[in-house]
Amino acid sequence: MITESEVYMKRYDVVIVGGGSGGYFCAEKIKEFDHSKSVLIVEKDKIGGVCLNYGCIPTKSFISVAEVVENFKNSERFGIKSSFTLDFLKVFERKERIVKILQTGLYKKLLNLGIDIIFSKAHLRSDGTVETENGEKFQFKNLVIATGSEDTQLPFAPFDGENILNSKESLSLKNIPSKIVIIGGGVIGCEFATYFSIFGSDVTIVEMFDTPLPSTGNTFIKENAKKILQKNGIKFLGSTKVVSIDNLNRKVSLSTGDSLDFDKLIVAVGRKPVVGVEIENVGVEKDQKGFIKTDWFKRTNVENIFATGDVTEGPMLAHKGYHDGYIAAKNICGLKSERMDYCFIPYSVFTIPPMSHSGKSEDDLKSEGITYKILKSNYAENGRAATYEARTGEIRVYLSKEDKILGVDIFGKDSDIIIHQLLPLIQNGIDYKKLKETVFVHPTLSEIVSELR
Repeated sequence: MITESEVYMKRYDVVIVGGGSGGYFCAEKIKEFDHSKSVLIVEKDKIGGVCLNYGCIPTKSFISVAEVVENFKNSERFGIKSSFTLDFLKVFERKERIVKILQTGLYKKLLNLGIDIIFSKAHLRSDGTVETENGEKFQFKNLVIATGSEDTQLPFAPFDGENILNSKESLSLKNIPSKIVIIGGGVIGCEFATYFSIFGSDVTIVEMFDTPLPSTGNTFIKENAKKILQKNGIKFLGSTKVVSIDNLNRKVSLSTGDSLDFDKLIVAVGRKPVVGVEIENVGVEKDQKGFIKTDWFKRTNVENIFATGDVTEGPMLAHKGYHDGYIAAKNICGLKSERMDYCFIPYSVFTIPPMSHSGKSEDDLKSEGITYKILKSNYAENGRAATYEARTGEIRVYLSKEDKILGVDIFGKDSDIIIHQLLPLIQNGIDYKKLKETVFVHPTLSEIVSELR
């Protein structure tokens, strides 16, 4: 850690406000492209941002445990009779340990790269400096704003950290609630519902649209999500709104006239960008949704100021933040950069089993009037899936007339891994026939891709 006296009015080649995915990855890449550049990260909380500390990693820690629980529940199908006890406090401690190990490793890695880190809120000043809470100012040649996002709060359901929880607070629970109501059937809501239900909670999702994952606009994903939630014992109330909350008696009233009791109410209705660094002082513009405006190369309307990650328009995904950071770093270092195209950014929803997608969905292709054909392959026909007792699943690939992959949908075991075999073809416009010439190891789940027809 650098001392206060060493950094007072120090000039950096790059100052990055925000140490999450879009910030620290940008710092890493700047050092990779030009190690001589001086880089400072100013982070108000913990290095690694929401993903590492309060999002992707802790939720996947719980999902991994839920998968083990499911294996125990289904062990007789493998010829094993077993009983088990879930010690949730140890599950919680394991999650905390994983996060701490990764966080510490990342912090040391950044320091070893010669990146300076200061933990403080940052303020942009009209004199072109970044000021920290104790009044220190730092000059910069280039600035990257990577301040991330936060949970959207409903006006009638303010977070109280006790009964009405946001995603971060939900990950801090040390006991399994008996009854959970989740407002919102998006990715966060579906993943939280999955592991809490498997851990023993009675879980109900209340969603204003008729299916889970409405923002995907993907019928294949939405329909399979509904089946997966039902399989995992989760009640899904679609086309329903919460109209009021009785926090004292822990009860929600619904637009249908019904009511639900809860021990914990989790609000998962999406996230919104957090700017919070007085960008108006330096003339940086936002759009009507509150996102910082950038061009294809992550540059704002101010030539030497860039923005990356959730604070900019696009899917709120950590790997989108990584790629934003990569593109910003290339431009800062004067290297030729490709345009940022979000169309082929993949995503996975880590239900059990998971669902994954990249490119255009069938809904997109129909609405855009694009001619396409569908290739399909089912897990039920795959030998390795049979040995896993994982026969439920399907992959669909949408091809153009020229046999280029336009999009892919998968649901089933390890879909989050399998989809990566197709990403190079999708993102680089490679002919699908090249995949058919590939020799796959047998027996593997990866062969599902080779069995498309």
